[in-house]
Amino acid sequence: MQKYHELLRVLLEKRGIVDETQADIFLNPVYERDFHDPFLMKDMERACIRIFEAMEAGEKIVIYADYDCDGIPGAVILNDLFKLTDYKNYEVYIPQRNSEGYGLNLDAIKEFVKTGVKLLITIDLGITAVAEVAQAKVDGIDTIITDHHLPRPASAGLTSFDLPRAYAILNPKVDEYPEKMLCGAGVTFKLAQGFINKYGEYFKIKEGAEKWMLDMAGLATLSDMVPLTGENRAMVYFGMKVLKKSPRPGLQKLLAKMKIDQKYLSEDDIGFMIAPRLNAASRMDDPMRAFELLATGDEIEAGVLADHLSKINDERKTIVTSIMREVNKKLETYEHGEVIVIGKPEWRVGILGLIASKISDTYNKPVFVWGKDENDYIKGSCRSNGSVSVVELMTETRESFIDFGGHELAGGFTVHNEKIHFLEEALSASFHKIITLKNTPSALGTS
Repeated sequence: MQKYHELLRVLLEKRGIVDETQADIFLNPVYERDFHDPFLMKDMERACIRIFEAMEAGEKIVIYADYDCDGIPGAVILNDLFKLTDYKNYEVYIPQRNSEGYGLNLDAIKEFVKTGVKLLITIDLGITAVAEVAQAKVDGIDTIITDHHLPRPASAGLTSFDLPRAYAILNPKVDEYPEKMLCGAGVTFKLAQGFINKYGEYFKIKEGAEKWMLDMAGLATLSDMVPLTGENRAMVYFGMKVLKKSPRPGLQKLLAKMKIDQKYLSEDDIGFMIAPRLNAASRMDDPMRAFELLATGDEIEAGVLADHLSKINDERKTIVTSIMREVNKKLETYEHGEVIVIGKPEWRVGILGLIASKISDTYNKPVFVWGKDENDYIKGSCRSNGSVSVVELMTETRESFIDFGGHELAGGFTVHNEKIHFLEEALSASFHKIITLKNTPSALGTS
């Protein structure tokens, strides 16, 4: 470690990096070394073969992506892959955040059946969609799940999972894949990489073509705030190189609108400038606008979409500021429990994740924020301060919820109307139970 400056050595040691080999891997990513073989994912072979068979049979495929800045870039990656194969019988479907909510939904599946869909590929969702995948199977639709969220624990306990009976599941959290913390688009990139490895020659795809998709994988990895170590770090390192040269007209127009020179694009620009504008599409309008911006090859359409996303992002900022004034006033008036639950029927469901993050940062507690969607359901977003997994918290309080999902630090939920006023008390009780169990001698590994 002596070849590194003293300050750099200290910073590396704080990250647990104590020898030169580890330091070199961390500081100088190498594509061939740091990207794992995609076929280390248990169902990768099965997924690639099923997509190939669908293409050969001319079956209709739906790419069903989440509406955020992880799912949408993932949809662009698969869109790019299908363009490389010259396959045209597919569509991209992104559910409406405010009316449909997160995840697979049965109404959408019914519509897919009517249009003759035979293969459904999810992006950044699906790992908890047990009933929806089962229904799709009954209706003659195979499902390939690509996701990175935590699966629902089986009723037997937290050591086993209740997994959907999908045709294939690509999720590093449920198999032996070495990089457990890939984002959703990162998993989708591995699918594209695997498919090109297996069938690139057949479709006459140039070797290394998937590297141009790293702009979307890198963008999503930064936006989803997964740990920047291991394969994620390499994905961002090479993703930034591609982003600085990316020929996508939508990206170029958006950067020009924000007066950012593409050659000098930074990670902060992604996190604080680009991601909020892409996320504004689902929060304030239609998530397809963000997909269209990143996927279009048309300069004029790209310019119109860049202007539109910038405008609605400004509107989003105004609404968030207004709600935060209400929140701060309300939280000053009562003593809250270990978990904060706050909401109002008028609050727009699409922006509640932002509100939950701000409250959690301020009060250093897990936070659940709710509003009512267009169908009069109470829905919301939750964020953890790191003291407890929100998925574990919701699992322990499952009687209060109609539906829930997410990962350790962030999630979404739907609550029974009659239980919303007791939710803070119920979640705080579950919080105490989880913390107490974690601090028992057996959990700590002591006798």
